[in-house]
Amino acid sequence: MTALFLALAPVFLAILTGWGARISKVVPEAAWAGVNRLAYMVLAPVFMFTEIVRADLSFEDLSFAVAGLLSFVAMGVIGFALIPLARGPTFASAHQGVIRWNTFVILAAALAAFGPDGSALVALLMGPGIPVVNVMTVAVHSRWGEGQNPSLRGVARSLVTNPLLVACVLGLAINLSGIDLPPSVMDVLLIIGRGALGVTLMCVGAGLDLNAISARPALMAVAVAFKLLVAPLVFIGIGLAMGLQGMHLAVLAICGAAPSPPAAYILTREMGGDPRFMAGHITATTLLSALAIPAAIWMAGLVG
Repeated sequence: MTALFLALAPVFLAILTGWGARISKVVPEAAWAGVNRLAYMVLAPVFMFTEIVRADLSFEDLSFAVAGLLSFVAMGVIGFALIPLARGPTFASAHQGVIRWNTFVILAAALAAFGPDGSALVALLMGPGIPVVNVMTVAVHSRWGEGQNPSLRGVARSLVTNPLLVACVLGLAINLSGIDLPPSVMDVLLIIGRGALGVTLMCVGAGLDLNAISARPALMAVAVAFKLLVAPLVFIGIGLAMGLQGMHLAVLAICGAAPSPPAAYILTREMGGDPRFMAGHITATTLLSALAIPAAIWMAGLVG
């Protein structure tokens, strides 16, 4: 367990470095919007594309992706158990907190714990996982968000223009087609992609809001427990039912233990949710995932 904590420590130290850079004004507040956009639109998509293109996919990898997809859907259903504790916009945000996952943190954690094979699995799951999670999140905000009634066309447009989703789909298509990209092209993409994890993790840290954790404390505690305690168990259970074991089960478990992403704050703000609650949930799950992720790997090792 100590070795696992040491392997994951750089991931969370990078997050704290981003937080420190923001509060110390080493990076001006106004600059973070541009850094976030660079990471989201360029660095992260290129990294995920190259990871999937280079992955040696197997039948077990595809079973892993199916298990992850079913797990997200299961958590979407379980999230409705929060209705007695919240109504309207706050419920929409709390439900989103239960199902959204910070892919950047999990990519880095899987790479640190399992090497390139682990991060390739996470990237593979992102292909089906991103659209399914986004559809559930948008649908709930459409129903409970303040003043929302988006069209199906608008939802579809947001998905097909998502750079992370496009990168995953293109990478999978090239991998399965057997096409070999020219070495010079891959070299350029790999150089760009190397900057992805460090920058994105620092952006996660820069977005932490410690004061917002106190928003709706009872609901916050339950929603965080759903995300970091219940979700890993659901992911492990479905993974076992799908016959997964070893690294596949462990990576699936940490996908369940992923913190909520900063993008969740943007969506809940734009779709009439509760931004303050969402900011608190993102901060709480990010900080506590430093314990939840190694615990999820440990639990997966016990049963798988």
